[in-house]
Amino acid sequence: MLQSQRKAQLDLQVTLDRHQDAMRRKQIDEMIPLAWNGLDSFDGVAPHKTRVTIRLDADMVRWFRKLGPNYSQRMNDVLRIYWSALLGGQIAAHIGDDPMPRMKLEMDALARRLEAQREAMERGADPS
Repeated sequence: MLQSQRKAQLDLQVTLDRHQDAMRRKQIDEMIPLAWNGLDSFDGVAPHKTRVTIRLDADMVRWFRKLGPNYSQRMNDVLRIYWSALLGGQIAAHIGDDPMPRMKLEMDALARRLEAQREAMERGADPS
């Protein structure tokens, strides 16, 4: 192989690597919701907690533990933000994903809960 061919191949590889890295960074930037900023300070409504046992990658557990106390809450927050972003249509679960059916199901369930609470309040019963 001639030196000019080796140089051309090297230039091609460097250029492709640079573009691939730029595309990867852009994709990551677009996939991570802005709501993930300030995750440690998120003070959402605390729904009922359920104890579960799951297997997680060791490196992910180490990383969350290094963030300090309440790492399991942070894991839960990441899941909740991802779920909310899916429902809100900010991110897609997969290429071509349509979040509208999920959003409609969630909104219908919320409307039923609100209607039940309204009816309970009209009867003077405990709305919860």
